[in-house]
Amino acid sequence: MEPISVNDELQEFKKQARNYGKQIINIEKVGNGNMSAFRLFYKDAGSETVKEQFFWRHDMQKLLELFAKEAQQ
Repeated sequence: MEPISVNDELQEFKKQARNYGKQIINIEKVGNGNMSAFRLFYKDAGSETVKEQFFWRHDMQKLLELFAKEAQQ
């Protein structure tokens, strides 16, 4: 199995987030080492309010699940 880079994971994250109606403004890496943390700036569909969310690399899927729940409401 070919290793996936952080950048590949983030590109896939952005793609999936768009599917849930999120417009990704920016993702910044905060922290260093093995425990990569990120700061996400995004907008909901039809909103001009920029939201901010912090997440760990290993929790990307949990954040996408939250976006999925929001999209269903």
